[in-house]
Amino acid sequence: MPSFKIQSAVGLLASFLVAEAAAGLCAKADTVERDVVVIGGGAAGAHAAVWLRDHGKTVALVEKKDTLGGHTAVYHDPATGTPINVGVQAWMEYKDTFDFVTRMGVSTNGSMHFAALTSQYVDFQTGRPVDGYVAPADAAKFAALQVYLDACEKYEDMLLPGFFKFPPPGQIPEDLLMPFGDFVAKHNISAAVPQLWQSTVQGVGDFMHVPTMYIMQASPAPMVRALLGKGAAAVPPSGSLHELYERVADFLGDDVQYSSQAVASTRTEADGVSVVVQSSVDDGKNCTIHAKRLLIAIEPTAANMAPFDLEPAESDVLNRLGYTTVYAGIVRHPALKVGTSYGNTLPGAAPADYTVYPLPAQVGRFDYLDMTSDMFSFTATIEDMVATGVANGSAQAPVEFPVFADHGMMHSRVSAEELRAGFIQRQLSLQGRRSTWYTGAAFTSAFSTVLWEYNNVLLPDVIKGI
Repeated sequence: MPSFKIQSAVGLLASFLVAEAAAGLCAKADTVERDVVVIGGGAAGAHAAVWLRDHGKTVALVEKKDTLGGHTAVYHDPATGTPINVGVQAWMEYKDTFDFVTRMGVSTNGSMHFAALTSQYVDFQTGRPVDGYVAPADAAKFAALQVYLDACEKYEDMLLPGFFKFPPPGQIPEDLLMPFGDFVAKHNISAAVPQLWQSTVQGVGDFMHVPTMYIMQASPAPMVRALLGKGAAAVPPSGSLHELYERVADFLGDDVQYSSQAVASTRTEADGVSVVVQSSVDDGKNCTIHAKRLLIAIEPTAANMAPFDLEPAESDVLNRLGYTTVYAGIVRHPALKVGTSYGNTLPGAAPADYTVYPLPAQVGRFDYLDMTSDMFSFTATIEDMVATGVANGSAQAPVEFPVFADHGMMHSRVSAEELRAGFIQRQLSLQGRRSTWYTGAAFTSAFSTVLWEYNNVLLPDVIKGI
């Protein structure tokens, strides 16, 4: 499957203030011995490192940025001081995974803030309003979301917290394999699709032609339960989800090597792994981590896996995954109206075709950020919107990006034909091969709490025998 690039308001990422990072394990020695080396300090890798420490194992966590948390960050509006969660917006209730937040001393009793926005529907290719478009009525939307949730819950154990119970070829339900557009028509849930697209699914690209199981991972049952008021969407009282990863960083201390990446490795079945890590600071200092197990907690793209000397059987599986590159940010422009949401809408969607959406590359929406002075989540061709009168102001005014970030490749997927041919079973067979294990969204859903539960199931096997 080809990779696409898509610009999206999903998963905003920011530059943010963090406590000074610990010196790092490579500052102490050129060679480090650990039970497990974890590559990637996002939601999956940070949780895994804490879990391993809590279960009596020594750990080295390698993170390419200078902070933990991956797509979870916070930006403070300098005008109001309001913390803006950029990236993960809330922790969705899933099994007992709030226990991890509590274990790190962070409360889940905060309140989310939602602005009452006036919606405008605009063709971002031309900047012109899409006259006559009517969004689904709330009653129709919520009824359709319930039907979608019923289907998600029917197949939930096959997909979440991972593919542990995914059926073998020949027994995969056709609902999971059919293109999502066909699934929408079969279950008459088109009124739910705009909400799913606005929330997360726009990041999947041409999502109406993607196997439905991947939509059920991008917009999974925990998220839809929260939308319908049947599950919690939690934030801490501080409002900052990144508080959790600041606590994780304090707990792990010098077991984290920040601003560093793996550049080479040796992986064996019997003698564990050796990973050469290079810092992007400290004059590019290298160190070697010897460990009994390697846990990959980043997307297993060809570029990310290059340092790990894949065998043909491994690369044949991982290179079949297609991804979408997601960019996100926060924008200021005087033409954008406070209290307004601008949704990217194709003219063909009017008056009420909820199955027609922009294709990559595209920008999903601008949404005014509540409790800020003049900030909107992400951007598009503002000049066109000004010229056509949708936004009032000067097209010559500078566009300011308080936040702009590349989230990298996300929403991994293969075709229905690959799934029918046993791809998931081949993917799962990589676990434990050459002392290497995988966590992260390529093996489950990208939602933090689902990733944490995936680790709860996977990690006992990782540490077995050490």
